[in-house]
Amino acid sequence: MSNRGRNVSTAIILIVLAVCIVLWKLNLFNLPVAFAEISTGGIIIAAFMVWIIIHSIMDLSFGGIFLPLAVICIIFDEPLGIEALTPWIVLLVAVMLTIAFDMLFPKKHRYSKHHGGPDFGNKFTESVSEDKNEYVMHSMKFGSATKYVRSQNLKEADLRSQFGELSVFFDGAQVPGGKVYIHVSASFGEMQLFIPAAWRLENKVRVSLGDCDDRGTNVIPAEDAVVCVIDGSVSFGELQINRV
Repeated sequence: MSNRGRNVSTAIILIVLAVCIVLWKLNLFNLPVAFAEISTGGIIIAAFMVWIIIHSIMDLSFGGIFLPLAVICIIFDEPLGIEALTPWIVLLVAVMLTIAFDMLFPKKHRYSKHHGGPDFGNKFTESVSEDKNEYVMHSMKFGSATKYVRSQNLKEADLRSQFGELSVFFDGAQVPGGKVYIHVSASFGEMQLFIPAAWRLENKVRVSLGDCDDRGTNVIPAEDAVVCVIDGSVSFGELQINRV
């Protein structure tokens, strides 16, 4: 789905949720009796969780699907009769399902032409490595990693961080093609990108209850500078874009 399609879908979902909340408070829309004791704050939080879930389904981000579902279960545990499972059992199950589905359905690289296999980290210790491929793919879960991209013909990078910390340095990369795409996915994790200050950055990252901190917005690159397009999503996580 295009960015325009995602924006329209998200806007429609938010409008519907807002209308439902207003109608509910005006007693024009009644919840089942079992849900009558749920607070307004709980209903609003649950509405945002639904929005995040739908947004995550579009991106196939399992962390953004199962963990918000766990929050909804915690809010509605009494009407659902699952008090014995909340909160810790439900949260644990959500984390386990996230890990399991990420293993069963890993995101595929967009291009079949790939030199060298992707580096999927899943460790509790820091790892440091270099990558000289044209198409770079790194993922970190439950650990920390630092990657140095040394490609002499960089075209695309796919980066993921879930429950971990991933730092990627691009200052040693060359882009003779004039344009590079960096796809990011930060879910309940942190990611730091170190981009050459000479590159022209186009930030198209979508944020859902997270943070995207671009620390070089005042940098003015040359007209013929390399174009770096960063897209993807940040949910319950943090992305820092640094210029070096």
